[in-house]
Amino acid sequence: MQLARVFRRPRRTSRRPGLLALLTAAFLGLAWAEPAAAQNTLRAAAVVNDEVISMLDLTMRTRLALLSAGIQPSRENFERMQPQVLRTLIDERLQAQEAQRLDIVAEEGQVQAAFDSLANQNRMTRQAFLDFLQRNSVLPTVMLDQIRASLAWRNVVNRRLRPDVDISDDEVDEMVARITNASGGEQFRVYEIFLAIDNVVQEQEVMATAQKLVEQLRAGAQFPAVARQVSQSPTASVGGDLGWVSLGQLPEEVAETVAQMRPGNLSPPIQTFGGIYIMALRDRRERNVGEATVDLKQVLFALPAGAGEAAVQDALANAQQARDLIQNCTDAELLAQQVGSEGSGDLGNVKVGDLPVQLQDILNDLPVGKPSEPVRLSGGVGVLVVCGRDDGTIDRNQVYERLIQQRLALLARRYLRDLRRQANVDIRL
Repeated sequence: MQLARVFRRPRRTSRRPGLLALLTAAFLGLAWAEPAAAQNTLRAAAVVNDEVISMLDLTMRTRLALLSAGIQPSRENFERMQPQVLRTLIDERLQAQEAQRLDIVAEEGQVQAAFDSLANQNRMTRQAFLDFLQRNSVLPTVMLDQIRASLAWRNVVNRRLRPDVDISDDEVDEMVARITNASGGEQFRVYEIFLAIDNVVQEQEVMATAQKLVEQLRAGAQFPAVARQVSQSPTASVGGDLGWVSLGQLPEEVAETVAQMRPGNLSPPIQTFGGIYIMALRDRRERNVGEATVDLKQVLFALPAGAGEAAVQDALANAQQARDLIQNCTDAELLAQQVGSEGSGDLGNVKVGDLPVQLQDILNDLPVGKPSEPVRLSGGVGVLVVCGRDDGTIDRNQVYERLIQQRLALLARRYLRDLRRQANVDIRL
């Protein structure tokens, strides 16, 4: 399957919704998916420690998952997606309860900023995104609640687990050696969906879910959107994007599969000790040795030769507005397509030494994923984003940070597993 089919975007809409219209559409829209839900939307789909997940909660969230993934909202697809969505909702409820117990919350400003970022990634304004949800009978609170739960859990993990994570120099040395020895230094741009397995009894159920997800992805569902809705990896928040990695940085079973994949390929479910992975390979490349390069994206506002000061100031103002919207490389790519002129977009893997000294200084100091200040270029005014950096050597600090995140992800999965085991969960579907 080609990733071009996976990374699609929804169409724009411009109607302005009211709350009553949203509520009416939400309730009327249940009939096609689940007749029982339409008859009794407040019936419990599950009870988690005496807290109800209603059929309305489940139906809305399943509808959002289908909508986000670009999957046809048929009864069959609804039923395929529903079990994993319910499992995700149960996990989120456990996470939210733990955050509440610890008096840890997500800042509302972060929640709204994350919502705006999702709108931007879908190439919409905030209002157009609200209109799009309304048109498809999804309450905005469904997405906001999902974002709020994710941010609160991240805060719990950082506060409770991060202080206990320590990576030794020996561990960094071992990983550097694995990266050096694996696949001749080749690197892979991969996306992941991870479904955890807590016990042997659950194994068959999770594998069946993974196989259904693969079927939907092969039928054209968007991989990043599915990852955001169902993946239990920390990368879910960025659509499963692992960035550029070497095989030595992946679990052994996953690395063996990825090594055989071509750009655009989707893997079958890959079972490991802790759970099941589904991988998508976007690209692969040889790691540069002894020559600094960057993966560069650009949002360019073109100016004609001899442009006057007023035109330059307008371009600078537009570039500043664009910069304020960019929180990551995905935002940069989408903005480049939406508002940038010819010359915008992905500039590929660029040798830093081939660039003007002015740009070398900017890029050398620019953190990965962060936008530059607007910069005057020969063709206009641009905002630059470094989406990967390779100085020809293995960055030990980058290895250290990735090991930290891997360890933290493992501890977070164990934390959630323990919450599941201690919880009273009653599934009533």
